[in-house]
Amino acid sequence: LRRPRPFVPAWCPDTFVLRVAADYTPAPVPRVVVAPDAATRLAVADEWLAAQPLDAEVLVVGPTWEACDDLVRSAVVQARARFGTVRLTLDRLAARLATPVLAADGRVPAGGLSVTAVAARAVHLLRAEDALRYFAPVAGRPGFPAAVARTLEELRMNDVGPAALRRLGASGADLAALAERVQRELAAARLADRALVFEAARGALPDARLPAAMLFLDVPLASVRERELVAALARRAPEVLATAPRGDARTIAQLEAALGCAAEAARPRRRSGSLGALQEHLFEDSTPPRAGLDETVTLRSWPGEAREAVEIARAVQAAAARGVPFDRMAVLLRSPTDYREHLEEAFRRAAIPAFFARGTRRPDPAGRALLALLACAAEKLSARRFAEYLSLAQVPDPDRPADPEPRWVPPEPDLLPTAPATEPLDDHLPPDPDSAAVVAGSLRAPWRWERLLVDSSVIGGKERWARRLAGLERELALRRAAIAGEDELRAAALDRQLADLAHLRDFALPLIDRLAALPAQATWGEWLGQLRALATAALRSPDAVLAILAELEPMAPVGPVDLDEVQLVLGPRLRELTVPPPRRRYGAVLITAAEAARGLVFDVVFVPGLAEKLFPRKIVEDPILLDGQRATLDVPALTTRHARGAAERLALRLAIGAARERVLLSYPRIDVEQARPRVPSFYGLEALRAAEGALPGFEELGLRAEPESGGRLGWPAPKEPEDAIDEAEYDLALLAPLLTADPETTAGTATYLLTANSHLARALRARARRWLRRWTPADGLVDPDPLAREALARHQLGARSFSPTGLQHFALCPYRFLLQAIHRLEPREEPAAIEVLDPLTRGALFHDVQFEVLSELRAAGLLPYRPADLERTLATLDVVLERVAARYAEDLSPAIPRVWQDGIETIRCDLREWLRRAASAGDGWVPHKFELSFGLADRDRPNADPASVGDPVRVLGDLTLRGSIDLVERHARGAVRATDHKTGKARAADGVVIGGGQVLQPVLYALALEQLLPEPVEGGRLYYCTADGGFQERVVPLDAESRASAGTVADIVGRALADGFLPAAPVAGACRWCDYRPVCGPYEEARVARKPPERLADLARLRALR
Repeated sequence: LRRPRPFVPAWCPDTFVLRVAADYTPAPVPRVVVAPDAATRLAVADEWLAAQPLDAEVLVVGPTWEACDDLVRSAVVQARARFGTVRLTLDRLAARLATPVLAADGRVPAGGLSVTAVAARAVHLLRAEDALRYFAPVAGRPGFPAAVARTLEELRMNDVGPAALRRLGASGADLAALAERVQRELAAARLADRALVFEAARGALPDARLPAAMLFLDVPLASVRERELVAALARRAPEVLATAPRGDARTIAQLEAALGCAAEAARPRRRSGSLGALQEHLFEDSTPPRAGLDETVTLRSWPGEAREAVEIARAVQAAAARGVPFDRMAVLLRSPTDYREHLEEAFRRAAIPAFFARGTRRPDPAGRALLALLACAAEKLSARRFAEYLSLAQVPDPDRPADPEPRWVPPEPDLLPTAPATEPLDDHLPPDPDSAAVVAGSLRAPWRWERLLVDSSVIGGKERWARRLAGLERELALRRAAIAGEDELRAAALDRQLADLAHLRDFALPLIDRLAALPAQATWGEWLGQLRALATAALRSPDAVLAILAELEPMAPVGPVDLDEVQLVLGPRLRELTVPPPRRRYGAVLITAAEAARGLVFDVVFVPGLAEKLFPRKIVEDPILLDGQRATLDVPALTTRHARGAAERLALRLAIGAARERVLLSYPRIDVEQARPRVPSFYGLEALRAAEGALPGFEELGLRAEPESGGRLGWPAPKEPEDAIDEAEYDLALLAPLLTADPETTAGTATYLLTANSHLARALRARARRWLRRWTPADGLVDPDPLAREALARHQLGARSFSPTGLQHFALCPYRFLLQAIHRLEPREEPAAIEVLDPLTRGALFHDVQFEVLSELRAAGLLPYRPADLERTLATLDVVLERVAARYAEDLSPAIPRVWQDGIETIRCDLREWLRRAASAGDGWVPHKFELSFGLADRDRPNADPASVGDPVRVLGDLTLRGSIDLVERHARGAVRATDHKTGKARAADGVVIGGGQVLQPVLYALALEQLLPEPVEGGRLYYCTADGGFQERVVPLDAESRASAGTVADIVGRALADGFLPAAPVAGACRWCDYRPVCGPYEEARVARKPPERLADLARLRALR
């Protein structure tokens, strides 16, 4: 006991002490105060703090910075002034106390990322030594080091050593080996993990100067070392108060053991009613009084998480209208990843300021951009990964001054949580600083860079990057020189491409050099230097990434490590890198995890997600140390399935306990991603039992949670327009009653929508008209206006040329013909190394080999084919195939050489069989011209017959063709025919002429041949010259029937172009493999079936032709 100095009269013997009763001052006794609601616990803390002298040094230890902040600010408001109050979290306090001890020992604290790196290092070394048995099958998985680090941290914080682990069998032996290796690596690197920091902090207490009064505000204690530190602190402090939420049995037991006192229940300071009953009886064995719900507790269900987030935003607006400040409201989540994006979108739409605490904020793209660059380096400087980096909008401003040396940003490790960075409360993204950066009057567009990467076939490899970009520049320069003064539009386009290419080269090649210079193996110190330089040079906003790298500074002497290990360590942290929240949350609605609500109180609290697997979450065991083994260790503080279940219940207690006036519970009744109904959580049943005194069933819960407004997934709007959070909802709410009202009474009510926004008007009309039972302009190109007709005039049959392949699209679908032949839309290409020979690449390579083989055979006098020359012919084929395949391999950089070579060998077999059959045919047809092109003057075609012409050919009336005939054969009797080689399956039927307009090459190429050569033309042929096609042929004679069919094609296509009628009218099954399905959608066949068939009569007649 602390006693005053006794008064001893002079006449008293030395052994006698007279104590005056009035001088007794009982010593303060440590207290642990427990309450179910935060308001009561904070009231006790406020009273305790108010009893301390205003100038007394007081240590406030809280679970978060925000909790400490709120308590001390409340005390200052009441007392008007206070001095000497120190606010810290337990980890931060331990780090401050441990710093002198660690410094004397030459150690530095290691944050979570450094510890994960040490664990990854230990796993790597033990795998190399083949020292793991039980964990060997999974030790190479990316998540294994992080899982080991988490488990070992828990074991070390509870003083469980390797000796105890070895008694757990095979897995225990492996885990003991990992623990010993991690301990050894920590010692070698002079690092202190969390367990060592807490141990050093406890050892430093005898020499530390501490405040006389300590307050532990809702601090969670989950380990032996945390308890021992609190106990040592309490022994040094004359006055100690600790608060804890009811239901946190683990923390309460640890506090009782640390402070040497029994926990006491606080006198309730909360309001009565449903909220008070809910907080008092939730998850308790007590019997709450029977009473109906009042306005303090609400339970609702909504169709999906997105709609649930919107309704929360609506409720926030309603509460704010009643006078509740934004910062007195909170949304507390158990599954932040499922709700973060939805809440961010809903609050943005509703113009509500939101404070997203750590773990609930949008990921920072800078982390993913750096990972894309590291993957680019790991995948041999992959252009696909580089394009992924470009897509993340992290290309730095070209006018930004270069840093003389790599920047350094202080770390924010888990062990030493610091205050968030200062930034304005406004959560809108800043304007893009690159939006003003232009080159030759055009915005710098990464998609144009990606186009150049595709055109140059960079694929990967440092030398290839420089060589292919230089080659593309030379090619573009030659094209530009060739059209100098002839075509100003094409010249301007080439000039723009050259400027873009120069910009890409100036930016990309130095970055590629940096990536190529990354070491194969190096210490962490060398890697950090390289990565800081890379982040500074390649990222627009590198600070968050640099802070992560700074966490690894204590690992500098450790090594060597390779790039795979670097990616393994950095990957999880950089993928989850989040934009730091503002320093203060005031003036904004707090959105955070439920467990972060310790020590905080709000007037209104929203708790979404009370559905299966969301709240509570699915409980799983630790994969490294199972519950049975934990029980064998007999350490009560170790987390087991029972403790995890208690943690789920505690999360709901904390969330509901944080409410002072009102709590709104909700759950999504539909899983939109899985397209299935959700089952409400039994926590919802328990909440109603605690609040009302009666346990309902799930069916009753669902009925009661159904909102009166009847929220529907397909109609995201409130019942009343005045409740809308934005203009879109207002419009939908206004329209809803009009759908069922008498049309005569609602005419013109929603007309304002068509005038308020021209884009909305166009979209609404198009959406509706596509399902009408008549043809409208929304169905494709239908009944165009004068401006569209003027544009279409340049695409009439007599105004431009078409290829037979392009005309074939008309019969498949007129709108597809419009998109392909007129708009020139095509699927987006990616600069990636090919893994297999796709049909298009295989066909192009096949045709190039055929052209070069036939050209060399003609030059060597080996045409026409003769059986006697077959060996020489096949030898020529082998030489040409190797040459062409090498050229294609250079362009395409196949990812798997063996698969590529197998594809080439398949082509070799087909080509050899093609030549063998040609030599033994004996039908009188001999190769005459190869790749005879016409109308392709605007294209660079090195493989073209000398007799090719640059102008298109007019064949029937106004029909003008362009294209290239694979092979022109001449018969001994003087006639010629056009052959089109096919490398796929034989899909054209026997006896085909034009195949319903889908097989036009034989007839149209034969007609073009009549204009190109003086010899009589006998017809056209499709030759399926591969094993897939069975080496079949389809011969179409150029007779009256084929000429009439071709004329019909020209008439029908010409009339459609002249009338401007190119609707989406696909042939059956055409949409399934159509490249333009993302443009039209999947329902065109159903829509066209509703339309009048009269205007499709020409199309039906065309498709009926043989």
